[in-house]
Amino acid sequence: MQQLILKEKKLETCTSPITLQDIRTLKELYQLKSETRDLRQPIVRNIMKQRVVGQQCIESLKNALYSLETIHIDDYTGQRVLRLDGRKQIEVDLTYEIRELKKDIYYLEYGEDHFINYLAKFIPDFRKYVNEGIKKLRGKSFNAFITDRDGTTNNYCGRYRSSVQPIYNSVFLSRFAKNCCRYPIFITSAPLKDFGILNVSINPSDIFFYAGSKGREFIDPEGEFHSYPIDEHKQELIHLLNERMRQLLEDPCLEKFNFIGSALQFKFGQTTIARQDITCSINPEESTALLEKVESIVKEIDPECRNFRIEDTGLDIEIILTIDQKKDNSVKDFDKGDGLEFICNKIDIDTECGPNLVCGDTASDIPMLKKAVELCDDVWAIFVTRDENLAKEVQQICPKSMIVPSPDILLTILGLLSL
Repeated sequence: MQQLILKEKKLETCTSPITLQDIRTLKELYQLKSETRDLRQPIVRNIMKQRVVGQQCIESLKNALYSLETIHIDDYTGQRVLRLDGRKQIEVDLTYEIRELKKDIYYLEYGEDHFINYLAKFIPDFRKYVNEGIKKLRGKSFNAFITDRDGTTNNYCGRYRSSVQPIYNSVFLSRFAKNCCRYPIFITSAPLKDFGILNVSINPSDIFFYAGSKGREFIDPEGEFHSYPIDEHKQELIHLLNERMRQLLEDPCLEKFNFIGSALQFKFGQTTIARQDITCSINPEESTALLEKVESIVKEIDPECRNFRIEDTGLDIEIILTIDQKKDNSVKDFDKGDGLEFICNKIDIDTECGPNLVCGDTASDIPMLKKAVELCDDVWAIFVTRDENLAKEVQQICPKSMIVPSPDILLTILGLLSL
């Protein structure tokens, strides 16, 4: 395959060039990441249409990379640091941001064949997994492709606002969705927008269904918004909860939690507050104290525990609005299985048609897989995990399943299947 920058005669200029920047604050980091999204999105469209990607675009990505690599490193801790404001600073792990920019630059400069060889150098048994996946799925045209995002089709990032989708990622996924699927659906726990999956995705806008908040809300490829009905009383409670959480993190002693990991996310029927990030930048005692404050507020709003349930992952505090079960008047958490069923009913997916492919990476994706097996014919699964217990559970639920250790392996399988 030829280099991507040499594919056609027509030259597409870079409409959103990125200059070298001196990044000193978290706000400036997020601004730069927003600029990389604005740059990457049209590049994907051009590649999908087999247009040339100009050298100026590649230079802009290199400018973004250099701007990140030159962020100040503290002499004592050896960590990059950015200011939250005029006085406070925070350590930042930019592994995701830097690594994914390097991948995109290599992908654009050397082309897809060389890029896949590049990935194989860093991921053990890369080719073994890729070949196995292609052998199992080659020639299949999927009715539905149902997938999680973070940790499944996208590598994990320390801050959700920084997890802008890479170019190679979008090309592989979009090509697979366009050429091999009828209903390509993202179902994520993150919000849909402001700030959610739509803010970090660069796929062409007319390909995917994007479902946020575990499927309580979704937007179809035509741009139409749909949401799961919520009882009026529960809506009032979630609004009250969100206002209390916003006020809590306005405390100068707690505002740092607005800038780590998932930060504070108001989802549709669920609220997430990060109390730690993957690099453990928060003192454990402070993290535990925040959890206790949140639990106290939720108990005050919902003393009988009928409307909310708290799930603590160690990194995020998830406050989940329960749903009523009409038969026995019980309540349960809304999960991705409920979201998938809502989406299937809303857009009238022919669940008797197969095959269907489900992809995930954590236990929160298991309800989605179970519901797919319950609703759909001929279900296949690829899960990205190193957890042996999760892998066994996936294989018990869906015998036609495959386990891979890296999102880039899954992406490469999907990308090559669509050629």
